[in-house]
Amino acid sequence: MYTRGTYHNLNELQIIEAINKEGFDPLRLSDPPGTVYESHRHQETKLLVFLQGTMEVKVANEIFQCTPGDKLLIAGGVKHSAKVGQDGCVFFWSEKIISP
Repeated sequence: MYTRGTYHNLNELQIIEAINKEGFDPLRLSDPPGTVYESHRHQETKLLVFLQGTMEVKVANEIFQCTPGDKLLIAGGVKHSAKVGQDGCVFFWSEKIISP
């Protein structure tokens, strides 16, 4: 599930609070331009919240151009890959098991 601008008007502390309410424990990551995450999958559901820069994320057969304020939830077991944009990317990353 991709939602553009979900956290656009919130600061980082407010974003962390919102993510915690969803049951995730976010880790703040920063990737340099051009970083590539090859296609892979996790058992856990992954939550990505973008703070700065851009990242192109492919989930199954869909491609998302993620920018600051965007939220991307990737279900467990779904193949995904990513490439960081030319300005790098700062984002929150978290995973948890969600029962069907």
